[in-house]
Amino acid sequence: MDPVPWLDRLAHDLRGPLTPLQTAVYLLRSGQVTPERQQELFILIERQTRQLVAMIDELGDWARVTQHRLVGPSEPCDLALLLDYARANSGPVGASAVLEQHADGVMVPGDPVRLTQLLRILLEYMGTLSQAPVTVWMRADDENFQIGMHGDATADPEQVPVLFEQPESDPFDHGLGLRLLVAKAIAEAHNGTLVANAEDGRLVFRCELPLHAG
Repeated sequence: MDPVPWLDRLAHDLRGPLTPLQTAVYLLRSGQVTPERQQELFILIERQTRQLVAMIDELGDWARVTQHRLVGPSEPCDLALLLDYARANSGPVGASAVLEQHADGVMVPGDPVRLTQLLRILLEYMGTLSQAPVTVWMRADDENFQIGMHGDATADPEQVPVLFEQPESDPFDHGLGLRLLVAKAIAEAHNGTLVANAEDGRLVFRCELPLHAG
């Protein structure tokens, strides 16, 4: 990633939530808004603050990626259980996701918080693009655990190869466009892989992680 244009864009994106926050504070201080309008402004302040916090958290994650300190201590993790946690925190996308193939009780070594974050990022990205529920499958062989997901989102063959290589120009979550890069970094920090493919014209994510040797 070229740091100069990225820093320009970062300044622009972080300024986005600040403008409505400044306007809301100015209007509230004026003392000339109705109680109903005050409540609307409070809701706006809460929403924009949440967005700004999410952007700062995203930037903090990327800083940890560049410093090679993204993941915490490793422990045996049940990916099926972590997928349940990710679905529970992904709103309607997670609630409607369809589990096509299970691999319950299969353990991988890793940081459970970061692995849950990885699954949540993939679910939310796929769910944002797809009109149909996201389909998830899991399976394990002698050495690796594999998890994949797809919806009905069409895949641009030119864009798919760079999804995990550069920040999104139009972030799916109105953030900084770094979350897919963070997801890939989480997989690689666990000695795994994360790829996007165009299969039968649709976007498919595939993540592979080594099994727990124990």
